[in-house]
Amino acid sequence: MSKSWRLGALFGFPIEINLSFLMLLGLVFVAFGGLTGVEIVCLAFASIVLHELGHAFVARKKGVRISGIELGFFGGAAKMIDLPKTANDELAIAAAGPMVSLVLAGLGLALGAVTHVPILAWIGWTNLILAAFNLIPALPMDGGRILRALLTRKFDYVKATDLAVKVARATAIAFVGFGLVYGMYQLVLLAPFLWMLGTREQLMARVTADQYAYNANGYRRRYYR
Repeated sequence: MSKSWRLGALFGFPIEINLSFLMLLGLVFVAFGGLTGVEIVCLAFASIVLHELGHAFVARKKGVRISGIELGFFGGAAKMIDLPKTANDELAIAAAGPMVSLVLAGLGLALGAVTHVPILAWIGWTNLILAAFNLIPALPMDGGRILRALLTRKFDYVKATDLAVKVARATAIAFVGFGLVYGMYQLVLLAPFLWMLGTREQLMARVTADQYAYNANGYRRRYYR
């Protein structure tokens, strides 16, 4: 695991930057416009922080502890210490980030249309893309977590995870093909990480499956005394 540094905290959630994020800034500085490119990346990552805060706030409300929000090469992550107690909790936590992005998209696009300030419209489009991309049903992305939560209505936690990971692996293969055809090489770079993270989700599901009981509303945690 690469090194991370804490920048500070927002609403009690530590904000950290990963070494890979600094590598991204260096790459952008060299290849895409110097300081201007870096400023644009930082502005985009500000939206990502707000997206992750959406996850973190709902997780806190649901009793799921968050150790911090980490920014890396491919985006951000709200790092959960606990797992959600029910499928409905996982669905709510996963959906919170895209909902924040959609609200920011609406505000940015509306204000951009009224004021004709290009940066506001850019913020709107950036958040719209961020929401849409995260809703792709590929575990461990937000859409994949929503898919797993819905699948636990019919299958147990491990089977639901396995099915969600199969969708994620099909998505990873599609990323490679789409990225090579259309020159979007960041998708090609993302694909193996998506595949490996899916494998990790499968392992975690098997380790934690005995902590959960199942009902019509999905999984709920057993409490042992």
